[in-house]
Amino acid sequence: MGELHFTGKFLRSFQRGEVIFEEGSCGQQMFVINAGGVDILKRTRGHDELVGTLGPGEIFGEMALVDNLPRSATAVAAEDGTELVAIDHAHFVYLIGQQPAFALVVLKALSLKLRAQMSAPGHLS
Repeated sequence: MGELHFTGKFLRSFQRGEVIFEEGSCGQQMFVINAGGVDILKRTRGHDELVGTLGPGEIFGEMALVDNLPRSATAVAAEDGTELVAIDHAHFVYLIGQQPAFALVVLKALSLKLRAQMSAPGHLS
């Protein structure tokens, strides 16, 4: 996502273990990882299960901005000094309209999540 430039007002820093957002919460922002990493956790049978770890250049939290539904997972900083670019709904809509490359990045992320879900054990095809 090198073609996009963000000023410091969009940057957020987190320390390892710090919760970025919780499953079931209302989503007001999506994030692009600038530095560090983020663990994605899903509540299963009463405990949090690691779904995956994301790194620099990856996005997360976009689903809540697209469908306006509660967060489907919890996001936690995986490293000290994790730096995220926070994009609220207004900026998200602007970027989708003005930056076709950004729209393709979001579509790819959604497609990969859908494919992963469909290939998960127990999914009915």
